[in-house]
Amino acid sequence: MKAYILKKLLLLVPMLFGITFITFTFTKALPGDPVYTLVGERTSPEIIEKVRARIGEDKGILHQYFGYISLLLKGEMGRSYYTNRDVMDDLIQKFPNTLRLAAGAMIIATPFGVLLGFICAIKKNSASDKIISGLSLTGLSVPVFWSGLVLMLLFSLKLNLLPPSGTGNIRYLILPSITLALPALATLVRVTRVSVLDVLNMPFIRTAKSKGIRKTHLNSIHILKNALIPVITVFGLEFGSYLNGAVLTETIFGWDGIGRFAMEGIIKRDYPVIMGCILAGTIIFVMINLLVDIFYHVIDPRVRVHGTDR
Repeated sequence: MKAYILKKLLLLVPMLFGITFITFTFTKALPGDPVYTLVGERTSPEIIEKVRARIGEDKGILHQYFGYISLLLKGEMGRSYYTNRDVMDDLIQKFPNTLRLAAGAMIIATPFGVLLGFICAIKKNSASDKIISGLSLTGLSVPVFWSGLVLMLLFSLKLNLLPPSGTGNIRYLILPSITLALPALATLVRVTRVSVLDVLNMPFIRTAKSKGIRKTHLNSIHILKNALIPVITVFGLEFGSYLNGAVLTETIFGWDGIGRFAMEGIIKRDYPVIMGCILAGTIIFVMINLLVDIFYHVIDPRVRVHGTDR
């Protein structure tokens, strides 16, 4: 396992360089000029050239790329065109808010998703199975921006129970967490249902039933534990994507996280911000996948990563 972790971490280096090159190239190819976004189109040519030189847009694309790589090697991500703040400082400042939102969403989605999916599988083709499966399909179909606005309208404007937007204590966290949790919950319901049904058809379950094992022990130890591998995969993917910033949810609720930060950078064509958010997202996603691989071994010792069992 140590060799596997080290190998993954070493592979992260060329992966980051590849992601950086692709992202840098495509970002620079986007239509529009960040200089005109900064100063406006009616500004004098002298000021435009001064601003272009200040942000480094007066140099060739290869020169800009290698300059950005040199910054990364120094542990920096450049400065925002608009605020002149260090992008890494902003990401570090906003990441705890995104982490709170992602954790809140998964705390809601995971237990309910696994429980409801397990009930659907145990009571296959029953009324409860059909109702829960139908609701989960609806949850996957409803856009996040629509469910967020409906929750805001109901609990903030109509009932006046929760603040409609902003970043703060747990009261500000509830609505965006629920909004973000709904699609993850629906996905976990469907994945858990399929996974549990697969385990129920395995020979060792029939053997356990024939031995007269108590139902609670059978459900928790034999069935649920062996059905968790696909669930952990979905959990890792959802949690990793949320840690990269839930762009729509954070924008709708005015949550000061990485997703909203990235959206503002895209709108303003703030290239250092866009690059920094993508690079940070890549690192986060790789680390989450690594943790998921490690957790596989904890849940199911039969799982062996190629090369670690030699």
